[in-house]
Parts: sequence; structure tokens; C-alpha cells
Amino acid sequence: MSDVRARRRIGLLGGSFDPPHVGHMVVAECALVELGLDELRLVVAGTPWMKPAVTPVADRLALVRAAVDELPGLVVDDREARRSGPTYTADTLTEVRAEEPDAELFFVLGEDAAWDLPEWERVEEAFALATFVVVTRPDSPAPDEARLPGPIVLLRIPQLRVSSTELRERFADGRATRWLVPPAVDAEVRRRGLYGTGA
Repeated sequence: MSDVRARRRIGLLGGSFDPPHVGHMVVAECALVELGLDELRLVVAGTPWMKPAVTPVADRLALVRAAVDELPGLVVDDREARRSGPTYTADTLTEVRAEEPDAELFFVLGEDAAWDLPEWERVEEAFALATFVVVTRPDSPAPDEARLPGPIVLLRIPQLRVSSTELRERFADGRATRWLVPPAVDAEVRRRGLYGTGA
């Protein structure tokens, strides 16, 4: 019997998650299953340097925890929320690599975000640490790989037209949000009075 064990496959899906919605959950589940991951970590950004969050990080962490509660293989990673200053993916991947030296790392992002990769801080370092997985987004073409520091894996997923910006507006206006966010997220938003629901 061989002593060689398969390397753990760990995915990281970063974002502001303001709020987390069904689109995020579809990305997470498709990546988990279709990439054969042992674990997919939803990395909640503390102070994103490219796209500032609207809602305090403690609230966003609570919403993501509500979204993934009791879902096998999906976990919340709060390292960026605990880090002071701007959030850089290269720092996060360096930390995870130090903790999981033998694991295969996969960093998951949408096609729209992938177009900005050439402007990311230390993007070459990030590509050296993980396989970058780009998921399809409605009306967003795949990034030009010639502009990237390495190859990517393109993951085709069901296309859902839902955004956190629209959801914040829907909560504030009292419009329907059921089925656009996980039920536990909807309940937590209202319990905390977020996005104008407590007015």
C-alpha cells in the first residue's frame, strides 16, 4: 500500500460580499465540485484596494458565515478582515502557502475582475503561488491571456444576473430579495438592520 497521499486542493474565492448572494454561492459550489476541491474558502476582504466595501467588515463576515453555515466544503476565511491596511491577494496566498505548504491552491475570480489582473499589486507573485481560475460572467468576455503573467483555467458556470449593488438597493427600497440571497443571509441582513432595512 502506497504511503503517498493526494495533495489537498484548496480554493480561495475573494470578495467584499456586500451582501453575499446566490451568484456567489453558485460560483463557490461549481468551483468546489468541478475543480475537485477539498475545500473552498470564501475570503472576506477587509480593506479592498480596488473596490471599497460599503458595509463594515464585521457585518459582512456575519453574512458570509450565515451563507455557508453547514454547507460541506465551504468555509469562511477572515484573514483579510483581520489584516490592517489594503488587501492584496499576493499576501493572502503567501500566508495560505505557508500554512499549507503541500496543498494545490486555486484562486477563483470572475471574468470581469480578471480583466484588471495586469493592474494588481504583485500579480506575478500571486500567479506563482496558485492556479488562477476564471469563472464566466454574463456579457463579460474572457480576459486576454497575452496580458496575464501566466495561464488561467476557464470555468463555465450557470449565468445569473444578480449583483450586490442591486441587492443593497432592493433591501433599501423594500423590494423582493427572497431567492436572490440565501435565506439565512436575508434573515441576518434584517436582524442587523443593514442596507436600510432597519429604517
